[in-house]
Amino acid sequence: MIKEITRQEEVDNTHIREYMMKNEHLEVRFLNIGGALTKIAMQHDNYNENLVLAYHHLKDYLNNTCYLNTIIGRTSNRIKDGQFPLNDKTIQVDLNDGRNNLHGGSDCLVHHYFEVEPINEGYRLKATLPHQENGFPGNVTVQVDYTLKNNKLNINYKATTDQDTIVNLTQHTYFNLSGNLKTNIYNHKLQIIANQVAEVDENSSFTTKEILVTDTLFDFRQPTTINHNTKKRHSLFEKTDGYDHLYLLNGKQDEKQANILFSDPESGRSLKISTTEPAVQFYAGNHIAGNLIFEHHRQGEKNLGACFETHKIPYDFQSQIIKPGDIYQQQTTFEFTKI
Repeated sequence: MIKEITRQEEVDNTHIREYMMKNEHLEVRFLNIGGALTKIAMQHDNYNENLVLAYHHLKDYLNNTCYLNTIIGRTSNRIKDGQFPLNDKTIQVDLNDGRNNLHGGSDCLVHHYFEVEPINEGYRLKATLPHQENGFPGNVTVQVDYTLKNNKLNINYKATTDQDTIVNLTQHTYFNLSGNLKTNIYNHKLQIIANQVAEVDENSSFTTKEILVTDTLFDFRQPTTINHNTKKRHSLFEKTDGYDHLYLLNGKQDEKQANILFSDPESGRSLKISTTEPAVQFYAGNHIAGNLIFEHHRQGEKNLGACFETHKIPYDFQSQIIKPGDIYQQQTTFEFTKI
């Protein structure tokens, strides 16, 4: 395996480094800011076709409003009214998304500087989230391993705390299997093995009600083209201006299972996602703005990438509690193939 620093740049007194790891199947690059992935490419394409969105300028990762390809935490997804119960108290945290706390608040891992060290088959990233950042209790130490094994990118998460708190980490990469953003993702096919999605209200807050996907445009239990235009409309879809929904994955919790398959029929590329987590937020890039400039000066547009954010159910706070001495863990694997 080849491992090296491929780019370095000083931006606003922040030293940004891009790290690369490459084996006989995949090349993956990422930054020390937010752990943001900047490239995933396959040997089948001579490592020339990027399968993730990437900003044209490194400086744009310092103002990464769409969480492009970063590690998310200390919590993932939305917390309604920014409130959750902990030890018989109601904890109030930052509201950074209307009535919600989104992805841990305005100061979160997206903007953090990670210490990076090489390990077997990849790299280890470490950061500490301070006590009371965005209102969350506890100093939380986060460790994320990016490793390659054959055609798989493995992401292993760990976290510890010095006070009772909640932790729910994920990765927010925007995938586009057309290669170098040749098309948007609406012609891609998707399979998510899930019988239910979580309902949200007009503020995109979870109601805790769960809806069967049967006979709706949320049903991806068989490989289905993402484009919704030929499907029957649904009020829940309209509330979010497109796909931005939590799928409750079938299967046993904490057992790593392959529940998600994303594919591009035109290129023959596919991505299989396996996770230990009980849920995935499927986001179809509904709010990718036209003023964003990606690699090769590609202008941003709606639905240019798809995110599959695997994590715990955001409104199940009991499952997210960790205490001093506990170790939070989750694993998600991204397996790339081409026919």
